[in-house]
Amino acid sequence: MFAWRVELVRIGTVAPGILRSLAAELAPCLAREVTVAAVTIDPAPAFDPLRRQYRVDDLLLALLDPPPPAGVKRVGVTNLDIFLPVFTHVLGLAQHGGQVAVVSLHRLRPDEPDHPDPAGVLRRRLLREALHELGHTLGLVHCTVPWCAMRASRAAEEVDLKDAAFCRTCAGEVGLAADCPCAGRDTGDRELPRVEKEHEG
Repeated sequence: MFAWRVELVRIGTVAPGILRSLAAELAPCLAREVTVAAVTIDPAPAFDPLRRQYRVDDLLLALLDPPPPAGVKRVGVTNLDIFLPVFTHVLGLAQHGGQVAVVSLHRLRPDEPDHPDPAGVLRRRLLREALHELGHTLGLVHCTVPWCAMRASRAAEEVDLKDAAFCRTCAGEVGLAADCPCAGRDTGDRELPRVEKEHEG
């Protein structure tokens, strides 16, 4: 497997601490270098006035300008409500087998106003979604193992059911060592991965 690293990029207004925290959690999990870019991408060109949301495919194109260096997986993090025309919303989108991905915090926040740990829940959900979209950039499809990070998630509550790790089969497919923290548990016998649309979480 080729050497690669992760670059996190702010899209619109995002608290710097959120990206720093995500980088600090991703790096040991993946056993890869994770950095936070100094630039911020302006999301205005991706705004759809009829939907009052932002087209995530346009944000992916913005992440490709300029193209990431070879071996860099560039992940945009945003607070914006993102969508594709055939869906009411998406949690993220990745260039399958490519170099860029987007994850949104907008629908990952707990809905309960009196939730005891909203920041902790958001942090855990963001980590899982970032792993999911990074998996797509590495060529992975959706997985049928219920706790695998590559399991499809259409709502934040479904993200909670996953581990912050790939199953051993998915980890092996992208060259993560068995002792890598992100390699997760051994599944034993499992169904073959089901190919699903990459943008469904």
